[in-house]
Amino acid sequence: MIPLNADSISSSLDFPASVEVFDEIDSSNAYLKRHFSEFSASEPSLVVADSQSGGYGKFGRVFFSPSDSGVYFSVLLPVELVEDVSLLTLAAGVCVCRALSGMISGRDFSLKWVNDILVDGLKCGGILAESVVDDSGRMRFVVLGIGVNFSVDAFPDELAGIAGHSGAGASFDRNVFVASVLNSLVPLLQKADSIVPAFRQLCSTFGQRVEVVAGNRRVVGQAVDVDDSGALVVIDDKKNRHLFNSGEVSKIFI
Repeated sequence: MIPLNADSISSSLDFPASVEVFDEIDSSNAYLKRHFSEFSASEPSLVVADSQSGGYGKFGRVFFSPSDSGVYFSVLLPVELVEDVSLLTLAAGVCVCRALSGMISGRDFSLKWVNDILVDGLKCGGILAESVVDDSGRMRFVVLGIGVNFSVDAFPDELAGIAGHSGAGASFDRNVFVASVLNSLVPLLQKADSIVPAFRQLCSTFGQRVEVVAGNRRVVGQAVDVDDSGALVVIDDKKNRHLFNSGEVSKIFI
């Protein structure tokens, strides 16, 4: 794959943004959360890494982030650029999926609610949105982390049969990919009413029999839709309707 380069990313962006590139970082999200006060309060700021030593995802789980096999990036967004923060993860999924489909042919890219990128049914990427508040408790920024595996030789045993990679070739330009995601994401975040319809078109969770766990709450049923707030709609075996704003989704084959 083509090496990451800050100038290449910047020149491909449709808007001004600071861009930093690291060979390795502990976590691109953690870096921006630590240093948010050093960045612009009116423009996006981007940190991109070839690998992460402490990458993490939902519920603090380790996010596998080896070198020379993917791209791991986070964008610090002033809240004024986000019309509806609750839809941020869904919007990012749409833009990542569209960018992958536009740059890699012959693979089936889709979204698993709420934050997984799938290729041929296996997870090849993930998204994590976190808020940044000031000393008064006011939300000033959101940090959106995105990690995508492009070419991984082997996954850890615990990811066998779960994780996959997009199959990008040696000429794949990660710089163009990162810019493509952000070029579609930033304007989409200003059009909140467009996010859920776009997510519905790409989500492969619908129609599946699933188990959803959110805290002490557990529901088994069929995932049928997301509502206008992005909450997953599940109909259980007694035809009761359940809404989940967050949670862990597993597919059940019965």
